[in-house]
Amino acid sequence: MDILAARKKAAERAKPRPRPKPEEAAAPAREAEAPPVLAESRPGGTLEFPVAASVVSVAEASLDMTGTAPAASFGEPEGTPREELELLSFRLGNEEYAVMVADVREVLKFAQPTIVPNTPDYVLGVTSLRGTMLPIIDLRKRLGLAPGVNDEKSRIVVVGSNDEDAGLLVDRVTGVFRILPNEIRPAPENIEQGAEFLRGIARKNEKLYILLDVAKAVGM
Repeated sequence: MDILAARKKAAERAKPRPRPKPEEAAAPAREAEAPPVLAESRPGGTLEFPVAASVVSVAEASLDMTGTAPAASFGEPEGTPREELELLSFRLGNEEYAVMVADVREVLKFAQPTIVPNTPDYVLGVTSLRGTMLPIIDLRKRLGLAPGVNDEKSRIVVVGSNDEDAGLLVDRVTGVFRILPNEIRPAPENIEQGAEFLRGIARKNEKLYILLDVAKAVGM
């Protein structure tokens, strides 16, 4: 009996012991893991924030790279009143010309001026106006137009620029009209004679007016 009991004990010692399940073996290690980190340091001292922290508002998204909001464009409101320009119109041949009323001193009837030697060919001479010698310019000749005939309708338009006055001989004065500044268009490029003395072209009541640059025409 002693021999059989000894063999039984020896057989029980030789049986393999049960191994722990993988889940049970990993449990202690899982408990030792640290909780997940949402932000960590990067080289240079910057931080990587979670996605929720990087969301910006629409207003912030409209800022440019310098942190300033884009400039808004403000156009002139429609219907904004603008000051009209007042012009004096006159005729040279078959064309209508005009000058700014602000440049006009007065309008005189034509009288033959006193010829002055050694003056440009477009200067007819001088006339006395309240004790002051007023040079008279033949505007036709100044603009390179064909000569005209002076009659009872001819007028001297006295203009001033840079505190100097001069008289412009025109065929006749036709009136005064008003236009807006944006109604003035550049003079056509195909004008060969006198183009340097023009400010532009204006249309009023289906009629075209050639705007004269007084300072250039007078040579002041």
